[in-house]
Amino acid sequence: MKDINVILGERICAMRKKLGITREKLAENIDTSSRFLADVEGGKVGVSLQTLKNLSSALSVSTDYLLGLNDNLDNRELTDLIGLLSMLNKDYYPLLSTIISELTKLK
Repeated sequence: MKDINVILGERICAMRKKLGITREKLAENIDTSSRFLADVEGGKVGVSLQTLKNLSSALSVSTDYLLGLNDNLDNRELTDLIGLLSMLNKDYYPLLSTIISELTKLK
């Protein structure tokens, strides 16, 4: 079984490249150095929980995905929608429920 730091590094690197983000820009976004991020991507070092959270947010993936506990990236859109829903006024929930119900009939 691969070391968790190797899995973490591989997944960070892959998502960063998939999103077209440079290592320097990601490091800046999570308030760390590009040298440290290179070591993380290389599986040489681990990260703090705060850095893991920051990476998850910056790459729009779950911490479970980054840690290799979940291989599914398809839930990202659902997670984003849930986040948006949580910010909405609850008075809109019945309307949203109707809209979603109608959209499911279009299948």
